[in-house]
Amino acid sequence: MGQMTFDFESDDNEPKKSQGKEKQEVKPEVQEKKIDEKDIQSEVKEKEDTQSELKEKKETQPQVKEKKPKKKAKRKTKAHQLAKEQRDIPVSEFFEQNRHILGFDNPTHSLITAVKEGVDNSLDACEQAGILPDLKIEIGSLGKDELSIAIEDNGPGIVEENVPNVFGRLLYGSRFGSGKQSRGQQGIGISAAIMYGQLTTGRSATISTRISEEHLATRITMKLDTRNNRGNVERTEDFIWKDEEREPNEEGIHPEKFHGTRVEFAIKGRYREARPSVLEYLKSTAIVNPHAKIIFINPDEKVFLFDRGSPDLPKLPSQGVKPHPHGVELGQLMRMAHHSKEYQMGHFLRKDLSSMGTKSISDVLIKAKLSPYVRPQDITRLEAKALIESFKTTSIRTPTSGILVPIGPKLIKLGLKQVLEEYRPDFYTLPISRTPSVFAGTPFLVEVGMVYGGNLPKDQPVQILRFANRVPLLYQAGGCAITKAIQGINWRNYGLEQKKGKGTPSGPAIILVHVASTNIPFTSEAKEAIADISEIKKEIKLALRNNAKTLSKHLKKQKKRAKVSEKFDLVQKVLPAIAEKTASVVGKPVPNLDKVVAAIMDVVWIEEEVEFVNGQIEIEVKIINYRLRSANFKLRAEVPGHEIKEAEPRPGKREGNHVIWSVGLPTTESAKYKFTVPQGTRSSFEGLELWVEGIDSTNIIGAEAWTGVIDPGINEAMEAEKQGLA
Repeated sequence: MGQMTFDFESDDNEPKKSQGKEKQEVKPEVQEKKIDEKDIQSEVKEKEDTQSELKEKKETQPQVKEKKPKKKAKRKTKAHQLAKEQRDIPVSEFFEQNRHILGFDNPTHSLITAVKEGVDNSLDACEQAGILPDLKIEIGSLGKDELSIAIEDNGPGIVEENVPNVFGRLLYGSRFGSGKQSRGQQGIGISAAIMYGQLTTGRSATISTRISEEHLATRITMKLDTRNNRGNVERTEDFIWKDEEREPNEEGIHPEKFHGTRVEFAIKGRYREARPSVLEYLKSTAIVNPHAKIIFINPDEKVFLFDRGSPDLPKLPSQGVKPHPHGVELGQLMRMAHHSKEYQMGHFLRKDLSSMGTKSISDVLIKAKLSPYVRPQDITRLEAKALIESFKTTSIRTPTSGILVPIGPKLIKLGLKQVLEEYRPDFYTLPISRTPSVFAGTPFLVEVGMVYGGNLPKDQPVQILRFANRVPLLYQAGGCAITKAIQGINWRNYGLEQKKGKGTPSGPAIILVHVASTNIPFTSEAKEAIADISEIKKEIKLALRNNAKTLSKHLKKQKKRAKVSEKFDLVQKVLPAIAEKTASVVGKPVPNLDKVVAAIMDVVWIEEEVEFVNGQIEIEVKIINYRLRSANFKLRAEVPGHEIKEAEPRPGKREGNHVIWSVGLPTTESAKYKFTVPQGTRSSFEGLELWVEGIDSTNIIGAEAWTGVIDPGINEAMEAEKQGLA
């Protein structure tokens, strides 16, 4: 194997020199050329002059071209100026300048609105905490047109750090967009009331709160910063909060208040007791919130008490609501689909919309020609439109019962009886709670009750009590869907006066309408009227007509009874006079006219007498047989909500709360049935229900024919109760 030889340079610089020489040989003139310093200077100066010349040209040329834009800018100076003046407007500042939108447009209205917002907050807080509400509202005079307002509750209280936000920021709250039914929705009310008070009086607001026995009560004085939409705390102090509504001890000291909130502020306002008024608002609130105790002290220090009528808190909605397919709109559906967390159309329909089951999902997708595996995020406008159209033609169940909480027939009637006791109405219809319906994807339900007779004015329009989520609506009645629905019914068909079958009916009656929804469509931020939405108006009309049938039957019975009574009075007066005259002429004794009266009348007369004695109700039912033959039938009696005791004669049978007697009366004979209801009061008395069985009811005055149902008009209410709605 031969030896390989490697020739390494000993000096590392040598190769570089070698390379340099080769380059010099290629371009020898470069090497030979001498560098003159003067030439370099001259060259540099020449370049500088050239650059300077170019710069001048560039500077001068654009200046000529930029003159036109500057002229244009001058013509746009106004637009630029206006642009600089534009800014974000805090919501609090907006409402400060437009407070009439929130109901602060005149002194009387402003006072009612301020009280309303505070009471709504208190009721919501108590119910959410599972506490039976005890509310105290005080209005005092601070001088000309200035009033003090204090609203106190026994709710859960408010964490100290959160007080400036709750009472000092508009559009702040927990219920907006929650999908749950509540009185407050926007987070504007109480902060707006304090803002109005501050604006008109310059006074600060004071909030006292305590959250538990383990915590001290805190008193915070604050004002609103409308520029920044926040509350500025001026002073904070701890104090001992005495509960003046609880009995004092032996030393006359009231115990401490365990928890609650009290808000105090001043406004420019005017107090009056003519309608509409604070007193009217609180009366109406008590009707639909019989679980609340409300104490009201007016500026003259007169105390009004609306005592608790029911120990039961309203049920809280079990869940938030999702849009219903029958009311969802195209843009809303597209937005929901594009932001959905589901990745299949079938899952999207089931989880992001309400009331969609396997069959309805399948039907909808087939009609829309969409695969259940299509990504909702990829849906096009045309595909979304096809879905909307398929919703309309597909049978989809109504919203579930747990999302809405009605007042219920029983509590509506109880509330009406408790508050309207001064009018002593003759008749209360059994209120109706409709099953939920839908508008624009939002569920809602309607409740209706009616009151007739007593001391209610006969020659005036009926009084309309409007409610939304248990809150009275006192203003803007003409633009409200409730009023329009009432005016759109021919009330003459149901026994009330009404000119040309249009407009508000007249007569001694009160009509109550309550709309419950997760999102009440108010006509304005003042929340005083419900928008004229066809779906809502239709449901109100259906409920009203159903309830009015019960009223119509009562009025017909009343008229029949009045005619029979008039006829009876005439017979009782005329026949004896004729008999006496004839007897004196012929010289014979006056004959017994009972059978003659019976032949003319041909009815079984039933009348009751009710007395309230020593905390119990004593009832007497008298039956007179004005027929030529004996009357044999069963008499059923019930006092709703109570058990009958000490009945005389002893009932032959009992069925639930019904007591049943077998009645057998010869012609012209009478009988009395007496019984007692223990622990019964005038406010708890819901009336006596009497039915007859085994006899033609056309010959009965004072009782209804037994049909196996407590009230012919109760069917819908009973169905609602089955579904857990009432």
